[in-house]
Amino acid sequence: MGMLVTGVGDKVIHLWSLDSYKCIEEHSIPDMFPLVDFDFDESKIVGLIGSHLCIWRRNGKRSIFPSLEAKFVKGFFFLCFQFDPEAVVGCDDGAVRVFDMYSRRCSQIIRMHSAPIRCLCLSEDQLIVSGSTSGSITISDPSSVQLVATLRSSDVRGIRTLCFNPFSQLLFAGSAVGCTYCWDPRYASNKVIKVIP
Repeated sequence: MGMLVTGVGDKVIHLWSLDSYKCIEEHSIPDMFPLVDFDFDESKIVGLIGSHLCIWRRNGKRSIFPSLEAKFVKGFFFLCFQFDPEAVVGCDDGAVRVFDMYSRRCSQIIRMHSAPIRCLCLSEDQLIVSGSTSGSITISDPSSVQLVATLRSSDVRGIRTLCFNPFSQLLFAGSAVGCTYCWDPRYASNKVIKVIP
C-alpha cells in the first residue's frame, strides 16, 4: 500500500492511503513546537519539531528526544532518515548531524558545505546527498566520512529539493529560481544531463 504524509504548517500530521485517497491516521504535534520537516517509513514518522526529534509510531506511541539546541547552530534544519535507526539532520552551519534514534545521541557530524543546507536525501547505497544555498550539492559516505562528489548548478540562489531515483540512479534537484537539474552521480564528471527551466 502506498502512503503519503502531510503536515508541515499544521498541528496534525496526516497519513494518507494512495490506494483509497483517504486519511488513515492522524498524529498530533505538540503545541509548543513547530514542525520543521519530517520523513517516514511503513512503521513510523520521524519529525523535527523545533529543536527536538520526535518519533510517531504507527501503533500510536510518540516519543520526543530532549532538546538538540546545543547540537545545532540556530536556523533552518532539514531531516531525512532512510537508514533506521539513524536520522540525518542538515543544518545552517553546512554540516549534517547523524542521530541514533535508540540512544538519542548524535553519533556523527559530517561537514558537507560552507553554506547552509536546504535539503537532504539518501541514495540507495546509504550515501548522504545535500543541497545548499550556494547551489552546490555534495554526496558523502557516512561509513567512511568521505566526500564522494560535489555537483554544481548554475543557480547561485540555491538548491531547494533533491530526489534520488533508485531505478535510474539519477539525482534530480530543484533550484530556488524554478529550474530542475539532473545528474548521474555514478560518473565523476560534474556534467548536468538535463536542465529544465
